[in-house]
Amino acid sequence: MIRANEVSLGGMTLTINCNERRGCYVEVLAALKQEMDAMLSHYSRVLFVRLDIRQREYCGDNAPMSDFCRKLKKHLSRHYQTTRIGCLWVRELEKAEQQHYHLVLMLDGHKVRHPSKLIRRVEAIAEGWDWPRPYTPKNCYYWLERGNEKVYAAAFYRGSYLAKERGKGHKNSTANNYGRSRVRVLVD
Repeated sequence: MIRANEVSLGGMTLTINCNERRGCYVEVLAALKQEMDAMLSHYSRVLFVRLDIRQREYCGDNAPMSDFCRKLKKHLSRHYQTTRIGCLWVRELEKAEQQHYHLVLMLDGHKVRHPSKLIRRVEAIAEGWDWPRPYTPKNCYYWLERGNEKVYAAAFYRGSYLAKERGKGHKNSTANNYGRSRVRVLVD
């Protein structure tokens, strides 16, 4: 747990959406950075999208979210002819009786030109499964480009919200607070 507004990971010091009152989980921040770095090792331009997925009823495990991500990735792989899709999600449960998920998706920015079709697909899956409509925050996406540290830092800050301490831990003992795609870094 970190209670500061910066974190040092992989030789970089990055500003995070955290402070002394609201702590952040370092392992989620590290996973976010690893996914961003891995995607940028494969693609010079990456679309970074942040969404929220809601559930109608409580589930002690993350099977619904795992199924959702699997279905979405299968569609995106076929539609965009891509094999790598970066994904990081966190599970939260606060005032409502059912959990919700914060989600970051990363795709090849040369094949996906705008997030509108991606967002519509996320909404269609949720509707087909009788889930509440996913929430799309304002300014939900960034165009990451290799070497553009300013945009990288802004996207990381936005994604660091997923690491916040509040709302985590309400689950079965065998379920995780977060999940990720584990895209491997391209080694030269």
